[in-house]
Amino acid sequence: MMTASHGSVPARQRADSAGILRWVFLRGTKAVTCEVTVCGNLTYDVCVVPHWDVSSSAIETFDRPASALRRHAEIACHFREAGWILVRESTRQTAGLAA
Repeated sequence: MMTASHGSVPARQRADSAGILRWVFLRGTKAVTCEVTVCGNLTYDVCVVPHWDVSSSAIETFDRPASALRRHAEIACHFREAGWILVRESTRQTAGLAA
């Protein structure tokens, strides 16, 4: 099952959520983050955050991690096809190494 909501990502962030995959795309002077987070109630959010207008962020919620990761891959493919360049990639494992 998937539900979609729109709104500010920081408002949706909870103490019991953790990012598991985050990619940042760049095109010209604009950047977009596409992220998968796992929430404490075992749902998985796919968040797309345009850095120039965070209020227009989109969040889709999935019951299964594979569904969320598949959606992330679809979105990333669309960004690349539209000329966006992947400039930063992180996972929970690599984020921990950078801290």
